[in-house]
Amino acid sequence: MRPAEPPQAFPVFDGHVDLVYAMMERGDETPFAGLAAGPVTASSLAEGNVRTLVCALYCADAHNGPGTALEHLRSLQGFAERRLSGLQRIHGEAELEASFRGESQTGVLFLVENGDALLEADLDALRSWGVTAVGLTHAGRNRIADGNGVVSPGGLSAAGRRLVGELERRGWVIDVAHLAAPGFREVAEIFGGPLVCSHTGLRPFCDRPRNLDEAQVRLVLDRGGVVGLALAPEMLSITGRAGIEDLFRQVDWLVQKVGPDGVGLGTDLGGFDGACRGLEDHGRLGLLAERMLGAGYGREAVAGIMGGNWYRFYSGLLAGGTEIPG
Repeated sequence: MRPAEPPQAFPVFDGHVDLVYAMMERGDETPFAGLAAGPVTASSLAEGNVRTLVCALYCADAHNGPGTALEHLRSLQGFAERRLSGLQRIHGEAELEASFRGESQTGVLFLVENGDALLEADLDALRSWGVTAVGLTHAGRNRIADGNGVVSPGGLSAAGRRLVGELERRGWVIDVAHLAAPGFREVAEIFGGPLVCSHTGLRPFCDRPRNLDEAQVRLVLDRGGVVGLALAPEMLSITGRAGIEDLFRQVDWLVQKVGPDGVGLGTDLGGFDGACRGLEDHGRLGLLAERMLGAGYGREAVAGIMGGNWYRFYSGLLAGGTEIPG
């Protein structure tokens, strides 16, 4: 048996964490650098060699609507500015490179999870602040489209179609996580920019509307994107209980079907209850790398899945645009 590779050999880029949400749920004023416990801490990031995060600004459906959605989004930005000490906000390609190479503090990009507020927001100002991607919905219905918790979902609204056009013109990324199937199909038809799924599971293993099927996976990858697999048990197993082997089986299925280059991690840590046994926090992610190496994966493939694929995607985006395969 080959010796286990040290976890630090593989820089990690996590495509989706719910750090802001988790910290707000604590209900105290502890800054990130001072957190001693929780789903995401400075010590667990260091232990897992996590170099870069995409942090969700999660806008709950309860805040949807004119005025209230934008006010809530601004409050989340303010919270992030005040409380995410010890993380370096990334605005450009050079800052991303420095973070992923370990030459600066752990870097953070942002995505909006539930884009209802973007109907009134200044998109250029948000992009300059550090937001690069938007998930158009959360689980419910908003003014843009239906989320994948809606029982009989429809597609994009007229306002949603206009927003999608504005996002394309400004070089944004659309995150299809939480978007119901009709909206997913419509976005794929009218949006010419890159698509990602920041955090998901796979339908063949856990047949829920929240997860992607094979056709959706292939569409995201055909559009130059990355599929980030989550550690949330409810996305990994229909029983709601899962461990490292459940995650590895989904990684392996993706690699066998579509190759390793579009596969990544979007842990969703901070955004769900329970834990994936054996991968309770970022500090244990090296165990997944060891599992892949033990299954015969090459170092290049493992490095990509652990972080290199997300890094390549966002580096291209920040450099001026991610190329969509022809």
